Amino acid sequence: MRGWHVGPVQAGWLALRYGLTGDTGRFRSHAGWRVSRLRRGHSDEDE
Repeated sequence: MRGWHVGPVQAGWLALRYGLTGDTGRFRSHAGWRVSRLRRGHSDEDE
């Protein structure tokens, strides 16, 4: 996934979830150093 450094299985799951719901939910990225979330229509990471 675009530089978030997640494995191929996790990337596939996140892509499927994002495609269906527009939200990946929180996931560990950057080799476990960060928690990230991708959402459709939101420009800021945390609300």
